[in-house]
Amino acid sequence: MSTSNFVKGECRQCRGHLEFPAGAAGETIQCPHCGQPTELVASVSLNRKNGSSRIWLRISLVVFIVAAGLAAVLFFAKKPGQAGVSETQNITAARSNTPTVASASPVIQNNPPVETLTNEFGLLPFQLERTPGSSLVYVTGTIRNLSSRQRFGVKVEFGLFGTNDIAVGKAADYQPMLDPHGDWHFKALVIESKAASARLDSIVEQE
Repeated sequence: MSTSNFVKGECRQCRGHLEFPAGAAGETIQCPHCGQPTELVASVSLNRKNGSSRIWLRISLVVFIVAAGLAAVLFFAKKPGQAGVSETQNITAARSNTPTVASASPVIQNNPPVETLTNEFGLLPFQLERTPGSSLVYVTGTIRNLSSRQRFGVKVEFGLFGTNDIAVGKAADYQPMLDPHGDWHFKALVIESKAASARLDSIVEQE
């Protein structure tokens, strides 16, 4: 899966690794590592083989696509029968064998342990979780290394969907190293305000 829509940075407080959509650069969030507020500043593009002009072109394209997607969500949300749908309503994504999640608040874990197995990783129950006292939302959960070897550069990516099951964006998190049979409690930042549910796209090891 292409990673050109995401950039890497680090927390200005604890220097912890951050990975976020390029369009979110400049926003201030709560660091998932130390809990302190930090500005999202891109340091290294994930697609290093492309020149800076191509990166900015792709960033502009991503911003345009996200804006178009949000416009479509607003259009359909105004149709009769869809008014009054709360962002905190529990959403179950039909027609999918991948794990689905509860909405941002309250947090409800309703998936059995290790429901998804991929690339010798196990995904335990996960959910959309709103940070108390703020508008920040994360996809949170646990990934388990099912192998007997260390894993390096582990990245998890989720597709985000609105209340009408229309894709509205992506959320991802990154772990530099995962011990054999170890657990990683990830927090993938959700930038899209219309996201009501998430589905796993991939768990990969970027060696």
